[in-house]
Parts: sequence; structure tokens; C-alpha cells
Amino acid sequence: MASSSPKRSNRSVLWLTVPVVVLAVAAALVLWQMGQTPTPKVGNISKFTLDNGLVLLVYQDNTAPVVSVNLLYRVGSRDEPTGKRGMAHLMEHMMFKGSKNIKPEEHSRLIDQAGGRDNAFTSDDVTGYWAMLPKEKLELALRLEAERMENLVLTQENLDSEREVVKEEWRVRLENQPVSKALDKFRDIAFAGTPYAKGPEGYMEDLDSITLEDLQNFYKTYYAPNNAVLVVAGDVEANRVLELVKKYFGAIPKGPTPPAVTVTLPPQTEMREESLQLAVQLPVIVGGYALPGIGHADQPALEVAGLVLSGGQSARLYKSLVREQQISVGAGGFPLVFKDLGTMLIYAFFTPDKDPAQVKDALLKEIEKLANEPIDEKELQKAKNQLTAQYIFGLDSISTVANGLARAEVLQGDYREFEKSKTRYDNITIADVQRVAQTYFKRENLTIVTLKPEGGAP
Repeated sequence: MASSSPKRSNRSVLWLTVPVVVLAVAAALVLWQMGQTPTPKVGNISKFTLDNGLVLLVYQDNTAPVVSVNLLYRVGSRDEPTGKRGMAHLMEHMMFKGSKNIKPEEHSRLIDQAGGRDNAFTSDDVTGYWAMLPKEKLELALRLEAERMENLVLTQENLDSEREVVKEEWRVRLENQPVSKALDKFRDIAFAGTPYAKGPEGYMEDLDSITLEDLQNFYKTYYAPNNAVLVVAGDVEANRVLELVKKYFGAIPKGPTPPAVTVTLPPQTEMREESLQLAVQLPVIVGGYALPGIGHADQPALEVAGLVLSGGQSARLYKSLVREQQISVGAGGFPLVFKDLGTMLIYAFFTPDKDPAQVKDALLKEIEKLANEPIDEKELQKAKNQLTAQYIFGLDSISTVANGLARAEVLQGDYREFEKSKTRYDNITIADVQRVAQTYFKRENLTIVTLKPEGGAP
């Protein structure tokens, strides 16, 4: 990869790829868990708001002498103007190219020399920067983040070089990834007319059209303290963190209020279906039922439904399509939810000798059973246990907890929504699972793309 900072670029690709190559079940579940893993008790968390609007959350965990600094900006690919798709991701790269007092790539070198590691990600709804390092180096991490929030230096030379890096990541993600192309087509159909029709990687032609002035305006609009949430987690003390944050961030001027972006979809009235023919060995069906966005009251029940369908080899889709009917080599489904809307992703991989129509029919019938027949208590409890396990495992990583707190504050307006995940599934009933299946898992609410090998039947 033609990046002068391979570590950072690889993570950028990861966060772009996980939502895209979502049909690889393990990777998709990682992203899902990072957005929903619960956090410790509220007593361990302090919230402050600086005069310039910066929201600070401090989570104290003295288990190990480390600290995680996570800074999320309320901007993602959904906020990009038409014709400039990919700008949020390009801006993420530019944030490592130097500022008034820090040379290009020096930010990461200083973190590395301090015994830490850092990286960044761009998603549809947020852009985030994080560093994990020894607690004695907290001040360094805060100084560096404040420096590039206020004093980033954008040059044509850096834009030209980083544009080529981002374009190469685009090629890696799409040109030799047929499944990614199928999911891209699915998003384009399912979210047509909204920013979610395209992910953070953007369009190649749009990347070429982004100017230095575009980036300068984007930076001034979105990279301001009043558009950010800072989480400091680990072996820290809240008042000392607040003192340091005021020292480095307090004098940064408040920026303009970013333009509001409202994303809605008209109700779908019939199933939408298209196909692709590409050089693949395994055909795949990619589909999704339209869902509401993050924070909707039905989300917990939908998560339970997703695990009933796809929570391992004993779950319904794998058991039916792979083990019993033997018409698929892999099948699953789970909710993929953005700020304003979402989808219940479903998929099935199968061999070329199988009839795609038969596979699709079997996949949909198995999903529709959730609406027609109540699940049993054992299935319900298994799904709840899996969600509880995700909660426990998520607490092992300070950085994951910090990211979860920040995402809840940015996307739902309250970090405590993230904390509620510990008990959010306790009251989900069999009737709840059937109700959400009846509400959302209807064929007129479905978009499907079938990826077929080249040279076969259209």
C-alpha cells in the first residue's frame, strides 16, 4: 500500500471494509459489537462540557496503568456534499499530515515513542481518532489531539499524495472484491436517494474532484470542539483529566454549527431485486429488510432476532440451509444500523450447481418463520446469553469501552444509552421477537442482490 503510514492506513481500510465485507460473519459481528457493547456502572463515569462546547467523558478504571484517549467528531460520509463523496475519509488521512507545531506523520511517531499506539477510522456517521498509551503519557495524547483540532495545516502537496493513498484503498476494497461490489449495489438500491447509498470509501471520480478549499471548509465546519466528544478512559482521575483538557482544548474557539442532515426513506411497497455477474467461484445472495435507525425502541428485539437466525452453527439459518437442506455453504443475518436508518442484512453463499431461486426461497421462508411461529424459550435465552457474553468480553478493552461511550454520546446524545446495554435485553420476550419479525421481515420491505458467476444464466 502506497502509504507513508501503513499502520494508520490499514486501520482506515478496516473500518471501511468491515461494513462492506459484512458477509464475513466474524468481521461484521466485530463492528456490531463495538457499537453496542455495554459499559461499567455509571458511577465510574464523569461528564463535563467545556465553554466551547467540547463534551468530555472520563471513565476511571484502575485495573492497569494505561489510558485510552478517544476523540469522535460528529461527521461521517453521510455529511459529505453531493459530488464530493469520500471527503470524510480523505480528511481523516489529512489529520496525520502535520499541523502548525507538529510535522507530517510526527503525531503517530510521538505516540509510538511514548510506548503507545494510535489510529483512526471513518464510518458513515462518525470519524474517530484514538490513542492507547501509558497513563503517564496522557498529557502528550491530549496535547497532540488539541493541536490538530486547532492548527491543522492543509497543503496541495499533501492532498495530492493522500488522495492517491485513499484511491488505492478504494481499489483494494472494490476492484478484486466481488462480494463488496454486491454489497455496494445492495446499498445503492436499498438506500437510494440518501447518503447511506454509498459508504465512506466514496466514488473514484469524486475523490478526483475534491479541492484544497473543499477540505479547508470541511475542516472548519466539522473539526471544532462543539462538534466533538472526547473520552479519556483508564487509570485516571476525573478532576485531573478535566484540568488537562481545559489546558489544551479550553482556548480552542467554538466553530459554526454544522448544517443539519436529515435522512429519511419513503416506505417501500414491493421487493426490489437485481443481479450481478462477476468472476466468482461461490454465488451469494445479499439482502436486507429496511429498519429504523440507532436508538429505536425495537432495536434490542431485532438484535435478539438476529442471533436467533445467525448466532452460530446451531442457529436457524445455518441449521436449515447448510446442515438440513444442504443448499448453502453459509447463511446468516443480523441488523446493521446507522444513525438515521438501517437494514437487517441477510446472506447465503452457495455452490454454482444450486438454483439461486431455490436458495433465496429457502432463506426467506426460514426468516419468515419468525413472524409466523413463536420461537421457543431455549432460543430466546441462548440469544440473550450471547448478548451478555458480548457485554462481558467488551469490558476487557479500555479502548472499546471508550469508543462505545463516545459513539453513544455522538449518535444517541447520551453515553448512558450505551450503559443500558447491560440490561436492555432482559425484558425481551418471545412475543417481542415475533412482533418485530411481523413488522419488518416482510417481502415488500426487502432488497436483494444475487451475485452470479460470469457466463451463467442471467
